[in-house]
Amino acid sequence: MAIHLGNADHIGIAGSSNPVPERETFASAAHIQLHLWEHRSLFLGAIPDAVEVTPACSWLLVGLESPFDIAINDGQRISTRMALVPPGVEVCYFPEGGLQACCFLDVLCRDYRALSLRMQPVTDGLYCDAGTFADEVVESFRRLYHQPIDPAEFYDGFVDVLGLPSPMPEGRIQQAVAGVVSSVRLTAAANLTNGHYASEAGMADEVLSRWFRQQTGLTLRRYRNWHRLFLAAWMMRQGIPLTVAAQEAGFSDAAHFNHVFREMVGLKPSFI
Repeated sequence: MAIHLGNADHIGIAGSSNPVPERETFASAAHIQLHLWEHRSLFLGAIPDAVEVTPACSWLLVGLESPFDIAINDGQRISTRMALVPPGVEVCYFPEGGLQACCFLDVLCRDYRALSLRMQPVTDGLYCDAGTFADEVVESFRRLYHQPIDPAEFYDGFVDVLGLPSPMPEGRIQQAVAGVVSSVRLTAAANLTNGHYASEAGMADEVLSRWFRQQTGLTLRRYRNWHRLFLAAWMMRQGIPLTVAAQEAGFSDAAHFNHVFREMVGLKPSFI
């Protein structure tokens, strides 16, 4: 497994003077790569079994060796090489053991909106295969997987091939929600209330809840658990036991961490 953190973004841990290093790499014979950045993350590897998941952010799934099947909200299974999935829907996808790219996109859905313009709408916010665009993405991800490069160059290549927008928020509402997202990242291990973040942002609790769901498709609590998963994953790669990493990231115990991981990622933590 590899965890790469490009110099464009990094993940910090609340209460620590040491943010996640920006150029630290771990490797194993499993040939699974997990690239963690502040606004986006990327999994590259073979997934042997069907995955059922309710994503906490928008995902881009790419079959790097062959098409895969996907169904949304118990709908019809669709065969495709590339699928753009909105947050909060029930997803079942069938990778058939082939090499897969799972792109976890920005929480404010800017990446989702940009990519949706280049893909074909299907149902319930699902977009699929987009001809030559899919060809370019598949080939580029294959190259990134098989020919590892400097983490900073990797991040730039990832953003360029997908044509992702700037992570800078636009407009008053998006800027306010982005500020709350940043605050949640810094305090993820603490069980602060929505009221705390609303007061910090200078708005009413109900306004924050409405704006946050409007911009992200999530509740604030669900987003916080999503970020906690990545904090715990990074700590586990540092050799910290799962139980300790889970608690340091803000989960009540290992069982809580395992449950949230399975629900939001669709895999057991031990898989990665």
